[in-house]
Amino acid sequence: MKFVKLSQEELQKIASFYKEVMSTAYEGLFFREGKVIGEGIMQVVQENDDFRIKAAKLIQARGWADEVELGKSQVKSKGCIEVNEGSDNPTCHRMRGMLALIYQKETGNIVEVTEKECQSTGADECVFDISVKF
Repeated sequence: MKFVKLSQEELQKIASFYKEVMSTAYEGLFFREGKVIGEGIMQVVQENDDFRIKAAKLIQARGWADEVELGKSQVKSKGCIEVNEGSDNPTCHRMRGMLALIYQKETGNIVEVTEKECQSTGADECVFDISVKF
């Protein structure tokens, strides 16, 4: 499998472009992209692995965040590549998608991932709440 490397600046420019063209609809697009990335991560995780530990290591290894702690119902992350300091709103939409897919695979349920704190808005870390929808 081949991988592509993008800089944080390049991702921010891409996000700005999509935001200009699609307004807030780009958030859903990035969320769906994150789910695709999450699917690729979960293909590497073996059935007998601890889903959350292995997935966190893969998220970090692929450069999506410097630190990731996947808890049972909350995720904490530092240095997410999607962070865009000075933003008024959370910006880690691909990360939300990745987490949604990872927790869905682990639990067998559809989950909702809400970014309640984001480094983009000045928080010390990004904090995501995970809740089962059904």
